[in-house]
Amino acid sequence: MYRLIAFIVCITVSVGLLVGCYPGPSTQQHYETSAWLGAIGAGIGALVDEDNRWRGAVIGGSLGAITGYGLAEISQRAAREAAYRRDTVTYYNRTTGEWVQADPIDYRAGYAKVRVRSGYGREVREDRYEMIPLR
Repeated sequence: MYRLIAFIVCITVSVGLLVGCYPGPSTQQHYETSAWLGAIGAGIGALVDEDNRWRGAVIGGSLGAITGYGLAEISQRAAREAAYRRDTVTYYNRTTGEWVQADPIDYRAGYAKVRVRSGYGREVREDRYEMIPLR
């Protein structure tokens, strides 16, 4: 049991250090997506692990938070790339059918306004606008 706890702590610390080394800034979207998916993962983990609900909640919450951060990063990376290229950028996952599309809309005063849409198949799940600072 102690080996499992030590393993989980080591993995969590390692992932935290790797995410902390990422050169880009974390934004409000990163925090919100990580928090929401972490809470959902903790709830699901607590329900799945019937022997030890706390262990399930910790593992599920950790995996959910890491996944949420990754999803937010993919969305913002597409927006930055579209702003710098001045062209539409689309990321598509053939396995799951999920996609992210970023279209630059307007350029002014050192910023680019980018429309970011994400979805599954032909369904649009999220449609928002971001202001991307240009270097």
